[in-house]
Amino acid sequence: MKKISILLTASILALGVTVCNAQSLGQAADAAGVNCKDGVCEIAPVGSSTGTTLTAQANPYKHAVPDIEGEWEKDVKELGPHDVFDATQGESHAGVVFSVNSPIKNFKVLSLQFKDIDANGKPVFQVKELYTKEVLRPERRLLVKYTFFGSIPNNGFSYTDSNGKTRYYSISQSGKDGSLLFIEF
Repeated sequence: MKKISILLTASILALGVTVCNAQSLGQAADAAGVNCKDGVCEIAPVGSSTGTTLTAQANPYKHAVPDIEGEWEKDVKELGPHDVFDATQGESHAGVVFSVNSPIKNFKVLSLQFKDIDANGKPVFQVKELYTKEVLRPERRLLVKYTFFGSIPNNGFSYTDSNGKTRYYSISQSGKDGSLLFIEF
């Protein structure tokens, strides 16, 4: 009986992940209790009668956001003309190269300190601006050297999008494959 219960739970979890992936890719999903929108999937827990949901969030852009791309410095074959900002807080550091396809305004390098989780399950950070580039242009990339501490993001950036909205992102590294992740907060 215990093996059947474990097998059933694993199957339901696998179905939920598959459905979320299908829905975030714009494909149809037919499982009850799973609702995905804009990369956020809500999955009703097995045997839950309280109506609470577990939320799984994913940045659909991975190492890019709608206006900005980022690469680990070590993965860039030819850097070309660029600016450099050193935001390191110790000897160990990693560089992130930011590039754009069209000019963006008010690009800021941020230091983040985790404070809390809001009612929607999003992290709340204390933000300190370290560097501002009035306009980040396609012909001149920006290399930022960061120090990464632990698994809670301590680095980020912000910029003003084409609609005049300031967008904030934390920067972290995937524990699965080491890829660069930008997560909006």
